[in-house]
Amino acid sequence: MGLHSAPRPVRTSAEARFRLKRSLSPRMSGTQTMITVIFILIGFMTTAAISGNRSDSILSNARQSDLVSLLDDLAQREARLQAENSRLETARETLLGGDQYAALNEAKRRASELAKLAGSEAASGPGMTVTITGNLSASTLLDAIQELRDAGATAIQISDRNLAVRVIANTWFADSASGVTISGTALEVPIVIKVLGDSTVMEPALKIPGGLADTVGSGGGNVTIAPMENLAISAIVPLPKS
Repeated sequence: MGLHSAPRPVRTSAEARFRLKRSLSPRMSGTQTMITVIFILIGFMTTAAISGNRSDSILSNARQSDLVSLLDDLAQREARLQAENSRLETARETLLGGDQYAALNEAKRRASELAKLAGSEAASGPGMTVTITGNLSASTLLDAIQELRDAGATAIQISDRNLAVRVIANTWFADSASGVTISGTALEVPIVIKVLGDSTVMEPALKIPGGLADTVGSGGGNVTIAPMENLAISAIVPLPKS
């Protein structure tokens, strides 16, 4: 008969609990760990592939004219961003050059731009009006405002027959019974959006597939866009009192 070593008897209750805990604790070998990692990676890649297929499906179902419109819109945005980058680099070089007169003019220009963005003063310049009739949801209007901002809008005002609201960074939108509520002010459809900026860039942004014109039109409404050489925005946001 072979000799077999008997297990060492448990001497203390603490040692017994330790042995019991160790026997019940799951132990993963190196192979099991590698398999687990592989399954996690497969799951991640599958999720990414599904998301990519959905995006490809949306583009593959779009009309050729829609794809051309999207590409043209992206090209215009890229050109605008490059122009803004060049202007900022020129302003930086001027300021670093020590020209006090140029620095003062740049500071005034920046202050005026910030005042327009904050809505604390009236503004005017080239832009366009966007008249919306029919059903309009707050989410659709918010998407349109975001598209206009991305397209370079410098000032935005939304009004109905009686009231006008200046749109700034913290403006909020909500649905109402007869139209939309903008930062607590209820406006009735039809509404008019006045926006300052380059209309040749902003107008295509509202006409992209799934954009404002498409969404409102599918609900039986209508969007009319009119470029203007000199457009005045009068609504302002009062500065907070100190």
